[in-house]
Amino acid sequence: MTESNNSQTVFIDTNIWIYAFVDAQDTIKTQRARVLIRRERTICLSTQVINEITNNLLRKYHATEDVIQRLVRTIYRKYQVSTFTEDILLTASRLRSAYQFSFWDSTIVASALESGATILYSEDMHDSLIVNNQIHIKNPLKEPL
Repeated sequence: MTESNNSQTVFIDTNIWIYAFVDAQDTIKTQRARVLIRRERTICLSTQVINEITNNLLRKYHATEDVIQRLVRTIYRKYQVSTFTEDILLTASRLRSAYQFSFWDSTIVASALESGATILYSEDMHDSLIVNNQIHIKNPLKEPL
């Protein structure tokens, strides 16, 4: 995985968090996700990402409510969390028109832009795309460690 400038702000999408939290069948992706999260100093995510993480952990991995509550508390203590605002939703609409993002991807990208992130880590978005000359979408799971 490439070295990161630890003074930058990064936004991490749901799929990366799921790999980090669950000992999945793909141990390489799990390891890369965990290294990425440990390495970055200023991490952002949105309430949408938290909702998606907890929904996946409850539904697919049968996490208990105690685990979910501890996770939510930890996320809010350790990371910058953005919530939807009118500006984010309007930006998401413009992004859908300009970049043909899905509805949910556009809200992730808009939240990342609003947070001031320069990198958006996601496994399933447009790898290498630069949005609004501000944020670079990268798939950290395809790079060698």
